[in-house]
Amino acid sequence: MKRRASTASLDAALFDLPADERVGELDQHDTPAWAAELIVGRRFADLVNGDVVLEPAVGTGAFLRALPPGIRGIGIEVDPKRAEIARRTSGHEVIVGDMRRVTLPVERLDAIITNPPWDMKLVDYIINGFGRRLKENGRIGMLIGAYAIQTEDRVLRYNESYSLEVESVPRRLFPNLIAPMVYLTFTKNQRRILSGFFLYPELSDIRKLPEPYATIVEGKTSGSIWYDVVRTALEEHGGTAKLEALYRSIEGRRPTRTKFWREQIRKVVQTRCTRVAEHTYRLSEAA
Repeated sequence: MKRRASTASLDAALFDLPADERVGELDQHDTPAWAAELIVGRRFADLVNGDVVLEPAVGTGAFLRALPPGIRGIGIEVDPKRAEIARRTSGHEVIVGDMRRVTLPVERLDAIITNPPWDMKLVDYIINGFGRRLKENGRIGMLIGAYAIQTEDRVLRYNESYSLEVESVPRRLFPNLIAPMVYLTFTKNQRRILSGFFLYPELSDIRKLPEPYATIVEGKTSGSIWYDVVRTALEEHGGTAKLEALYRSIEGRRPTRTKFWREQIRKVVQTRCTRVAEHTYRLSEAA
């Protein structure tokens, strides 16, 4: 079963679902109280008196109840019954309405903590819409399906505005959940680091390479990528080229982000090429 939110708590049209799947109650998972307390206590321990925390998919209010004294919590929930539970049990303000259409009573947010519906339109609204109100170094903490970060384009788009960190979460946190789940932290700062994301920038670079370099890299299953890149650059120069000319040709079309890319080119030139003049090389016949 794919984990989705209840149609009672959101407009059905927000879901990327066929019309015949937009009726009836869909699976909905409230965050267990113990997990909410651990997330707030371990990932938001630096909250101080007067800070404002938003939960834009508050459900019955687990994250609001986990906030320490002195923190102002604001929740959003479309389902009036669930909103009343969250309001009554947490003591915090809960706005009844669709998160995309409500008016927040504050301009600045110190943190956003949420277990949102697993619909990417809503996830993106939380990140791009409410995220604009975060103070510098403010954070979004989010329990979400791993598919939210399965493409490098989406992750790097988020990375334009946030540093990102990803951590695995056991799927059995929620009963009957079969989809893998992660905990994402978005930090609004200038560093723009990625933690826990391996090969995302590199794959993006490769997919943007111009021809013929893209074909070389994507189709390479054995041998040296750098040899093929140097060979292609030499062919573009008519078969011979100076080392500096190879650097200029390859610099904007490098197959990896290694900072030692010049060393990789020199290694190929020194081991697979023949010097035909001062600082000028061609591929060896044996190569």
